[in-house]
Amino acid sequence: MNSVPLLQRRVQLALGEYPVDAAFSPDGATVVVAGGEGGVFRVSLRAAGNVERMGEHAGGALALAWQPAGALFASSGQDGAVRLWDSRNTDSRVIHTHREWTEHLAFSGNGKLLAVGNATRLHIFDSAGVEQTLIAGHAGNIAALAWRPKSTEVAAACNGGVRVHRITTPVVSRSYDWKGACLTASWRPDGSVLASGLQDGTVHFWNIVTGKQSEMKGYGAKVAHTGWSANGKYLATAADRSIIVWEFAGRGPEGSEPIQLNGHTDRIMQMICAPKGPYLASAGRDCRLLLWRPGFADEPVDADLLSDEIVLLRFSADGKTLLAGDRDGNLTVMVVGVG
Repeated sequence: MNSVPLLQRRVQLALGEYPVDAAFSPDGATVVVAGGEGGVFRVSLRAAGNVERMGEHAGGALALAWQPAGALFASSGQDGAVRLWDSRNTDSRVIHTHREWTEHLAFSGNGKLLAVGNATRLHIFDSAGVEQTLIAGHAGNIAALAWRPKSTEVAAACNGGVRVHRITTPVVSRSYDWKGACLTASWRPDGSVLASGLQDGTVHFWNIVTGKQSEMKGYGAKVAHTGWSANGKYLATAADRSIIVWEFAGRGPEGSEPIQLNGHTDRIMQMICAPKGPYLASAGRDCRLLLWRPGFADEPVDADLLSDEIVLLRFSADGKTLLAGDRDGNLTVMVVGVG
């Protein structure tokens, strides 16, 4: 482990609710948090920090997404509503309602489009909250949404594969089929490869340029977390208490030995790659927060121990701030140093 601490606690706050989701503002000065009892909170990270309850979703909040380079963010909840908020005040308005919960929200990279995953349907809204299109017929409920970098293509993971939709007029869709339930959707930063973790303990890769599909087996549990390093060289995947990292230098991972990162003593609940910089963070039921640098060391480069099971991890856009939330409703904000 690095002799110089890379994780430095900056702010600790009590949310008062189980943290379900969170999203940083583009400048990293604010983070919004969705509470399991319904609260939508704005947390200022300046000075000592403070928590403000902006509003709520009756029954519980479910998902959040912040507009890149913008002031808007979206929230959804068990009340069936999707709300669009202006972070400069506490104003919000409902842009979508349905009897089915909306568990997945994602803004496009340019911030002009919002994808809303509502059961088997994908709704696309513009930044004014006006619905542009509805794409139905996904095979099972949508489990994850991810916009392809620098494009108007959005991937929806569901049972039997991943569907990629180009939001044009008309919408152009293509399907990457595979038996089993796809749980994640992760784009390589250059948009060349789409990866998905599956319920059956496999990881699938789709090379968008060549159309080639690949499968990696050997996981002992469902692969619930996937993420790319900022430079696109590594794909990190997590199942149970292990992190498996595949190197994508050259032709890709076929025929190469993966890097195995072992440090957790119980199931990994969260894993996330920094949008910028070399770091990967993981946390789980063992209350341990581990910071890794894939390709540099097979052991954590730093670690912290929180007081309860860690259920939420989010990096700021610049990769310099890390938010950890535990099941008791405590938020810990850390500065990520350079090692």
